[in-house]
Amino acid sequence: MNSRSNQQPETIANVLRLLPAKWAIALIIAVIAYVLLQPRVNDWFGWHLPSIPAMMGQEEGTPSKSSAKNDKKASSSTRRTDKESSTSPPSSSDNKSSKSDLGARPSAGSKTSSPNSPSANDLKFGVLKPIGRERYESPAGLIYGPGSEEGHRLEHIQRHLTDQPARPGSHGVFEGDMTAFLIAIDDAYKRARGHAKGTKQREEEGAIVYEAPFDRAIGFMGGSEGKRRGNPKLNRLRIVVRDRNLITAFPTQ
Repeated sequence: MNSRSNQQPETIANVLRLLPAKWAIALIIAVIAYVLLQPRVNDWFGWHLPSIPAMMGQEEGTPSKSSAKNDKKASSSTRRTDKESSTSPPSSSDNKSSKSDLGARPSAGSKTSSPNSPSANDLKFGVLKPIGRERYESPAGLIYGPGSEEGHRLEHIQRHLTDQPARPGSHGVFEGDMTAFLIAIDDAYKRARGHAKGTKQREEEGAIVYEAPFDRAIGFMGGSEGKRRGNPKLNRLRIVVRDRNLITAFPTQ
């Protein structure tokens, strides 16, 4: 097909050389007029006159050898690019996103709350675990339950968070809130039971009295005696326990 196409222009040139000059010029003018008028005549009259390339065997829209070769090369390049993109590793932004997703997942060794462990909302004052019948257990194992004139041991020790200047004698006042007080009681209880330096313990009417020092003042002496003495600072804590049940706790000298 291509060899035929290449021969046709040579044949036409040879024919033009053989014709007289006036006929060659007339033929060229006729060809030019046909090229210019062929599309319009087809539009005007609805004819289907062939174009010059069609009459020469090269129909319009038929790709040449070079264009077909380029199209084939472009198609091959496109397929290769698609294959590389499907098998290529993810970009750095994809890797970053993957690492972020992995970082959001808890590791196998990370600590998570067990279904049976109480949440912070279930703990009394954020420290004590409910164990039933208005009884609560501290992390150190002390039990706070009903008892005392106030009706409950927690209500009893809460009285030691505020001063009572009209109360006869001394009244140990803890400087802090209830949560801090409960934590300090646990700390003193554990140190005293372990016979840490400076701690004391003794039996008294079936209960055990523990005392433990702190390296800072934890409260002051209140009541009428404390008022008389200018409310001196106190850095020791006294705890009275019977069978792990807390009876009372307050700062002391």
